[in-house]
Amino acid sequence: MDYIEVKVTCAGDACELLAEELAELTGGCQIDDPRTLDDFLNAPVKRWDYIEQQLLDNPVREPSLRFFLSADEEGARILEEVRTILAGIKEQDEFGFYGSLEMEVSEAQSQDWENNWKQYYKPFCVGNRLFVCPSWEEAETPAGRTLLTMDPASSFGTGSHATTRMCMEQLDALQLDDANILDVGCGSGILACTALLLGGKHALACDIEENAMVVTKENMEKNDVAPARYTTRCGDLLSDPVLADELQSKGPYDVILANIVADVLMAMRDYLLRWVKADGRIILSGIIAERAAEVRASFEAGGAEIVETRSRDGWVMYCVKRK
Repeated sequence: MDYIEVKVTCAGDACELLAEELAELTGGCQIDDPRTLDDFLNAPVKRWDYIEQQLLDNPVREPSLRFFLSADEEGARILEEVRTILAGIKEQDEFGFYGSLEMEVSEAQSQDWENNWKQYYKPFCVGNRLFVCPSWEEAETPAGRTLLTMDPASSFGTGSHATTRMCMEQLDALQLDDANILDVGCGSGILACTALLLGGKHALACDIEENAMVVTKENMEKNDVAPARYTTRCGDLLSDPVLADELQSKGPYDVILANIVADVLMAMRDYLLRWVKADGRIILSGIIAERAAEVRASFEAGGAEIVETRSRDGWVMYCVKRK
């Protein structure tokens, strides 16, 4: 099917309101607002160590809505209805709250947007014991390996990125039978799920994003992990002492997973070292190579010993224990 792309320029404060007004007619709108990048860059807590250079080189210049319509009679009808709605809003908007409401229409490349990406995500092996496979692939699990089902369409992490892959490899190398696990910044829950499939007894998965709780549960269900074997919590342990106390009460932990970013890892250092068992392991990842020495120095100063280091594609993972 062919599509047309429609872009409506509007004032930033009106974006969400306009998107709601057009949602039922268009099926949903994407909001592009330059303030989103500004807020991200100036946020007090950094969740990532870098931003795609392409985004910085070609930032969003003005707020707008974007949506797609089928290039057929029905799409043309909806497009005209949108034009009428915008004209009506502009006529009544004497104070210019909605902005210019200029509409640009262009052809979009014909493709199966929902399924086209699937050709790039294929089953792969991790370490000596894991086999990661999307649910739509009918691949036989190699002998001696444990199947982990993970779909990109429903998760933040699939195991293909270097930071996650190194954590999975490290988990594969550990003895996890009956382990008590904490996954901080769990995202899709892939690492907690991996640890449980490899023998862990219970995992507590925590993230500041509410949707991470939903996705983690979905992925646990896909892998037939019993609900009694995992717990999810939403919040920021650095700013929520009640949550921090709860996480501590569920420990000590045999394995703590923290695949986040350098700044957050260092801020969490004392918590992680206090919560891990004396003979337990903390897996730290999400560290760009340029900041690896800084993270290492911080944890060593806090009383940690680096027992293993992995690096790939400009990223570093540390496996540490208490001295």
